[in-house]
Amino acid sequence: MSNTWVNGVATNQIAVTDRGFSYGDGIFTTIKVTNARCELLSEHLVRLQQGITALAITQIDFKALLDEISNVAKSLISGVIKVVVTRGEGQRGYSSVGCDSPTIVISTSALPVMYQDWQQNGVGLGVSTIALGLNPLTAGIKHLNRLEQVLVRQQIDENQWTDAVVLDCQACVIETSMANIFWRSGEIVYTPNLDFSGVKGLMRQQVLSDLTASNIQLVEDRFKLSSIIDADEIFMTNCLMGIVPVVAIESKQYHIGELTQRLQSVLNSKDTNG
Repeated sequence: MSNTWVNGVATNQIAVTDRGFSYGDGIFTTIKVTNARCELLSEHLVRLQQGITALAITQIDFKALLDEISNVAKSLISGVIKVVVTRGEGQRGYSSVGCDSPTIVISTSALPVMYQDWQQNGVGLGVSTIALGLNPLTAGIKHLNRLEQVLVRQQIDENQWTDAVVLDCQACVIETSMANIFWRSGEIVYTPNLDFSGVKGLMRQQVLSDLTASNIQLVEDRFKLSSIIDADEIFMTNCLMGIVPVVAIESKQYHIGELTQRLQSVLNSKDTNG
């Protein structure tokens, strides 16, 4: 069962003049809760702060937000907490002058049940023909403008794929509809550069840190689809699903690789140790 709070008040309604509703003018993050503990909470708060700064939204009270999230986690026990920060209410038009009272929405939901199966058995992906635009001003940020992802998801549903590799308008691999993506060819691990498109996920950052700590060579650049299709192993990441092996892209099959399993073990060890 889900619950929603808007600016600390239990309600599922926001003003129709809220800029998050009108323009997607805001940011969000989704937090996994296990045993009443928010995983990567400090990283989620830093991401919110970075997004607020990048979009020049009026600063919020992060101490109050932390307290509210922690209290919600205690009552939720296990599941997902989503935090949305919009610029707040505004007048008609794009100008944000006078919008100095951000709206904070906190909601809860269950963790999707299929993620555990995905972690163990992997998933197959299609390749979306919906291309992402390039915009260095908003690249990397988990902002509320998700229309591209909505269109991608429509194509995924129509084709009955689990998920899909998504390219940008220059035909470079960016991510999937819901996750960041990595692949290994030989001794080198590759992942897309997200300076022009895509979301820089927190689990992606965890994996980058783990690879560096293990002295595994990593290349972060702009790659065409052929680079990932020819990989030895592939996996995708986000904070809710963790690390999920990719066992197929269209008709091409892949084994669940040793590196993927090792990174999963490292992540599980961190979860166990809190």
